[in-house]
Amino acid sequence: MRELDLSSAANQLPITLSSGQRHRLGLAACFVRPRRLLILDEPEQRLDAKGRAWLASRLRAEKEAGVGILFASHDRELVDAAAGRTIEVAA
Repeated sequence: MRELDLSSAANQLPITLSSGQRHRLGLAACFVRPRRLLILDEPEQRLDAKGRAWLASRLRAEKEAGVGILFASHDRELVDAAAGRTIEVAA
């Protein structure tokens, strides 16, 4: 809860959290189980700057631990911070 900056909401039901808090909680659930591959679709959505920095840090840690990560994002800063290789899709 501390890592997610949700300590103050530890006794709240998830439905009472803000959308950004719920999103951080959902992302954290992805990092709990053992995995070899993590697939995320726009994981930065509804995250503030602090939440995006946390996400970039977690994705780098996953990558360093040998987890394969595939994610789609419009956030160039997140891509630059966490991606080893990129594929850009133009409309």
